[in-house]
Amino acid sequence: MLTSLRRLSALPSRLALLLALAVALPACDSTTPGPTDEIVFGLNYSRLFAPATAAEISDVQAEWAARNTSSSPATIVGETTIDGARVLIARHDVTAVGCGDNVTNFVAVRIPSGLTSAAPLLVVHHGGDNGFNVGVGAGTDDQTANTSLVRWVAAFPDLAAQTVQAWPVYRSEELRTTGYAALGGPYVAGGMESPWDCDVDDAIATVQAIAAALPAEVDASRRAAIGFSRGGNTAALHTIRDPQMAALVDYYGPTDFYNNGAQLLATGVLGGSSAALRLPGATYLRDNVLQPLVGAGGVYNPDADYAGARLEVARRSASLFTPALPDTQVHHHYRDGVVPFAFSQAFQAGATARGTGGSFTLFPYGTPTSPGDTATDAMFHAPESLPTSLPEVQTFLLSALDAGTARPAPALALAY
Repeated sequence: MLTSLRRLSALPSRLALLLALAVALPACDSTTPGPTDEIVFGLNYSRLFAPATAAEISDVQAEWAARNTSSSPATIVGETTIDGARVLIARHDVTAVGCGDNVTNFVAVRIPSGLTSAAPLLVVHHGGDNGFNVGVGAGTDDQTANTSLVRWVAAFPDLAAQTVQAWPVYRSEELRTTGYAALGGPYVAGGMESPWDCDVDDAIATVQAIAAALPAEVDASRRAAIGFSRGGNTAALHTIRDPQMAALVDYYGPTDFYNNGAQLLATGVLGGSSAALRLPGATYLRDNVLQPLVGAGGVYNPDADYAGARLEVARRSASLFTPALPDTQVHHHYRDGVVPFAFSQAFQAGATARGTGGSFTLFPYGTPTSPGDTATDAMFHAPESLPTSLPEVQTFLLSALDAGTARPAPALALAY
């Protein structure tokens, strides 16, 4: 069943700014491939961003199935107690065909006190490209609940009390333990950066490792995912690739790379716009997907590997694989100044066109932008800026996980 809280039509104002950027930036020489192809900075948008074909979607699914992702046994490398909850840092190695063998990964695990039986597992995918912090350290990335365990607990106290949570760190990133020396660290994950691709294999392996290491505490047969920003799309793709996931919550993730907003952002990325480069994963996409297609001197190269690049785009677009989604909620502010609202709008369009395996609800917040409206702000890129979402998400996920059987005993209930 597909639902929406209100009509969705306006692209956010950041896209208008990038459109102006596309017009203002100087054109590059190019070989004209055809009268209708759109060439921007030597990149053929018409070839790269044409809708994915059924064959391409099938190829990505076959590749995922062939990865045979597995994990080594987890090793606990740090442990402490935070506000009555047991917090662990676990190390494990990931093997996945195409993603490398024995790639070291780290995960923070929080186990609430007073559980009377094994609790459901909630995988929390952090936002940004700068790793994850258990505590709250210096820097803007640590000032939101996306990247801090303690801030997430404060924002979602019911989920914190009734589930075991696992926060995997992404490849080549740092898991920091600011304020909690007993946890050791910081810890740096292995492998090469791989937003929205091999990061998902690491998350799949994390579930295996935690379930095997903590059978008395974790009931991994009841599991769900929640993600923020970059992690919103990672959580969506993780859920799509893990059929045992009971539910998904995506907070403002870039879940579709075929919408007009994505193409305008690509123009900004190629042109060096700092606003465009704020999009999570933008630098990776520029260096590994977009720039390799451009010929010497910035001209169009008709012989570049567009087929391979199209698969790179497809495997990072959760909107193409919505039939595999369970019950899903998406939360996004119209005036989000980091990931434009158009991404979630396109995610919903994909779910409408392709269907889903459960309900799909997009919750928009604020008021739609209009042409010439520049009132977007990064402040709307944090769950606390969407306060009505917090109880909604907790009720939704706890219902999906049927977490009532794992509620803490009243005498030991955590106070937040």
